[in-house]
Amino acid sequence: MAKQSVFSALSALTAAFMCASLTGCNDNIFLLNGEHHVLVFQDDQAISCEDNSAIPVKTHGKLLIDENIELHCAQKGSDGISYIQSCGAQTGSINIFTIHFKDLSSAESLGFSRLSTLPDAQFDEHCEYNVISDSRKNGLLKQLDEQSAIWQANKTASYQFRFHMNFSDCPTFVPTPTVTIKVVDDVINSVYDLDNETFLSNIADYQTLDELFADLQLRLKLMPMAAGLSSSEPTKLPSFYATGMFQQYFIDTATNACDAANYRLSDLELL
Repeated sequence: MAKQSVFSALSALTAAFMCASLTGCNDNIFLLNGEHHVLVFQDDQAISCEDNSAIPVKTHGKLLIDENIELHCAQKGSDGISYIQSCGAQTGSINIFTIHFKDLSSAESLGFSRLSTLPDAQFDEHCEYNVISDSRKNGLLKQLDEQSAIWQANKTASYQFRFHMNFSDCPTFVPTPTVTIKVVDDVINSVYDLDNETFLSNIADYQTLDELFADLQLRLKLMPMAAGLSSSEPTKLPSFYATGMFQQYFIDTATNACDAANYRLSDLELL
């Protein structure tokens, strides 16, 4: 942990030195890996006292990714403006992304603005140095694409599998059950709680294997803080079955509390 802190500090100092040589630094333009980058944002439309009102980071991030705009950091922040403290009021919460400066006009056409237009914005100024490296991201994406192709070659439209997910950064979170997810014609048909031996009535938060693959790909492109086999072994590669279905996967997006997810899948049965 000490080594990581020292590395982050040195990286931040290096970035500050490089920024000092650029006339555009006040516009949040800086050098990263030899290329100019810029910070952009969108209001997440969060409303006080409405827990689910905020647009997630990954929703705005997907707008950029779908236009082939590469991200080097994705985070929640604040616009730095004071708002009335009452239910129904704006909160000033924003979604912030680090992109290549050459992609700025494309991002602006999607509704994003330069973060420099918010002089008092609050955010993690060293986010780009705390996420996984580009080489790590690209390696994990390649592995995921290869395994997804194997899954597509083996899958049927109807199947079931055992699924469990827990959060390593959320000790007070109610433990999630181990479930069997049944998919019929590529749509979830039922979710059976193996711990309590009952079918769940609310299955909106569960995903098919195809959806899980797509969600992991998006999370990797959003540049997570860590991704690997497990929270205890984050530097090891995730594991997969011969069918292409992943067995164990850990990813920490670090945009909110309770987002360091450990996935475990097993008992795949093609129907």
